[in-house]
Amino acid sequence: MMRVLAPIFCLFLATALFVLGVFEISFREVFSIDKFLWDKYEEELFSSGLPIIVKYHLHVFIGIAETILAALLIIPAWKMNKALSGRVLEVLARVGIGGMFIFASLDKIADPKSFAVLIAQYQFLPNNLINLWALILPQIEFWFGLALIVTPFVKECIWAILGMFAAFIIALVWALALGLSIVCGCFSVEIVEGAQSTKEAWITLIRDIVLLWPTIWLLTRKNKWLGGAE
Repeated sequence: MMRVLAPIFCLFLATALFVLGVFEISFREVFSIDKFLWDKYEEELFSSGLPIIVKYHLHVFIGIAETILAALLIIPAWKMNKALSGRVLEVLARVGIGGMFIFASLDKIADPKSFAVLIAQYQFLPNNLINLWALILPQIEFWFGLALIVTPFVKECIWAILGMFAAFIIALVWALALGLSIVCGCFSVEIVEGAQSTKEAWITLIRDIVLLWPTIWLLTRKNKWLGGAE
């Protein structure tokens, strides 16, 4: 019994911490465990001798720490029951990554015009391709995200998703190299005026790198549907 319950408990904690970490990095204004600490200790923090990057990006460091702790919790679960842990992690990764891409596509599908404006801010694609890309990319995100969850073509979907991650990372590095103050446009097409720094590009780049690891790990798994059929 313990060979089943103990790994599941560790994986539950690991999943919760990983989700917290991604939210901490991505959505500090919506869901951030450090906002209370920030309000309480802001004066002490800014009067301390800590590097400025720590002072202004505390939530990113907390999010990275949470994802590292999540990875460490997988180790005992894997040692106790490798087969069960692998299967549970595969289901969680497929549902999590696929669900994230589905969620990311919805606002873009509903408002492709605003999404095209956000793509243009990257100054990466030729102008005559921006509108076409604003129509195509959300559809790719939605259908490959859905296919990753419900079809047996896991590796095919993962290669497509890795291609999207590569495109996102290249565009972000390009924006950072040009010193652009961009709005990510990853999950919302709301246009925010008056961006003051490249902070969001850095945060989005860190989040994409974190999410790459479970995505790449899925390539090592057998091509199985969630129902178990080959």
